[in-house]
Amino acid sequence: MTDERELLRRQMLPPLLAKLTSTGVNESCIPGLKLYRSNAPTSATPTLYEPTLCLLLQGNKQILLGEEMLQYNPLQYLLVPVMLPVSGKIIRASSNEPYLGVSISLDLRELTELVIDLGDKVPRQPVPARGISVGDADLDLLSVFQRIFALLERPQDIAVLHPLLKRELLYRLLLSPAGSHLREFTLLDSQASRIGKVIDTLRQRFNQPLRIKELADVVHLSESALFQAFKAVTSMSPLQFQKQLRLNEARRIMLYEGLEAATASYKVGYESPSQFSREYSRLFGAPPKADVARFRQTL
Repeated sequence: MTDERELLRRQMLPPLLAKLTSTGVNESCIPGLKLYRSNAPTSATPTLYEPTLCLLLQGNKQILLGEEMLQYNPLQYLLVPVMLPVSGKIIRASSNEPYLGVSISLDLRELTELVIDLGDKVPRQPVPARGISVGDADLDLLSVFQRIFALLERPQDIAVLHPLLKRELLYRLLLSPAGSHLREFTLLDSQASRIGKVIDTLRQRFNQPLRIKELADVVHLSESALFQAFKAVTSMSPLQFQKQLRLNEARRIMLYEGLEAATASYKVGYESPSQFSREYSRLFGAPPKADVARFRQTL
């Protein structure tokens, strides 16, 4: 089995690397599919993961979620069913063996429909669901990825075949050990689904004062139950989560809208520019102005 998985990996690498002549995130002609290449290790970079399924084909990466460190290796998938702020760094990559990863966006509505269709075939969750998980991609899952990648060479087939392959990808994922995690985020009254609603609320109101009681009322939980469930899914408290949302949004505003740090800090909900600068420096490793200048040099 291992040899067959490795053979598939070796078959997928050359055509993808040939397309990835530039480093960083590369958009593709396939909706929701992104490819990432790096020719060298990177420092830890905070980012926001949207609901996504990633596959690593070459290199190694470490991902920090709250205080938890995850190792991500070749032929493993990274599953993120809810939006999460994380920090990741590539720890193995070179010009001869570049880091190569791919991501496919997840639509929880499609997932929910498929969970209903599959019924009891989807594994049950014996432990609380996590907002991020790493697992070994089996042959069935790798085969679907390979056929999706083949569409890069046949763009005329994407409109018809991609929706079918995307559904098969979700099907294979739901029947895998990760299926129980995904299932929990689609169930109406599960703890994971409730925390997903809280995350959506935080996303919409990230620049407003955080009131735990209001969040708890939205999902019909006590404040203590909300805190425990939120921590179980995200490895963070709601306040820590909101802070990372604010800082990531402020960085985006400064980078792509050209606003000064003080203006960006007010837009995301900070009342004190000095507090914003301190917390920004802790997360991104440099004060806002220096971080933005450093990032623009890499573009």
